[in-house]
Amino acid sequence: MRDIEFRGKRLGSGEWVHGRGYLADNGTIGYPAPIYSDRHGEWREICDETLGRYTGLRGKNGKKIFEGDIASFGGDKYRIIFDDACFWINNVRDAGYSMELHALLGQGDIEVIGNIHDSPALFGGAK
Repeated sequence: MRDIEFRGKRLGSGEWVHGRGYLADNGTIGYPAPIYSDRHGEWREICDETLGRYTGLRGKNGKKIFEGDIASFGGDKYRIIFDDACFWINNVRDAGYSMELHALLGQGDIEVIGNIHDSPALFGGAK
């Protein structure tokens, strides 16, 4: 059985919290989005906009890849998103280009270089 892991920035402190998310009866993530942090042993309320699911994949150097990460692959930068029940990469330069993330397995190293919340300048967002 695969663990479903989430991460999000804690309200108030902005600390990244990793753990299990709260799923509502209809299968959606409950809001406000709490995460059960194994590190802290309790539920932590997070900022909804920062909530991201773990893709189940690790990039270069074994780093976990989450929804909302910015990754480098083949000389381009990509944003990791979750849509239509699967993870996609969207090219930062060419927003019209996207590919299913799992299709990249075995094609080279994907390196996580930041995320849309801590490093918005990596994909042209506000600083």
